[in-house]
Amino acid sequence: MLTKNLTLSFIFLMCLVIVSCKGKDESGQNPLDNRLLGKWNVISKTDTERIGDKEIEREQELYSKGEKTYEFTDNNKLIIVYGHGKGQTTLPTWMTDGKLFIGQDHPYKEPYTVTFSGNRATLFKVEEDRKDGQIVTETEEVILER
Repeated sequence: MLTKNLTLSFIFLMCLVIVSCKGKDESGQNPLDNRLLGKWNVISKTDTERIGDKEIEREQELYSKGEKTYEFTDNNKLIIVYGHGKGQTTLPTWMTDGKLFIGQDHPYKEPYTVTFSGNRATLFKVEEDRKDGQIVTETEEVILER
């Protein structure tokens, strides 16, 4: 009886280990959604600040084809090329529970929600901040196209 209980406990423990490791790459990070992998042209980036329902600031950048690109690699990197190839930045990326994280990890990092429609992907992020004693909601939306 004791041997049977120990065997079942061992099998249960092994199942937990296998499930907890499933889906992570060699760095321990969750891999990116396969639909993101590859090179994308950035169409636009819009930053908006709101206090309640009132928009207090909106900044939108529109890009011509090839002016700014995002390339998501299978080793959890994002290569951003801007100025038609004049500059480049590489950032770590990973996904957790379907949410995309870009840049260095820290405890309060807000993820992007990623949606796909045809040959486009939209990255959307919401953050809250306090300014002059008021809660300001900041949103960022980046539209990518293949």
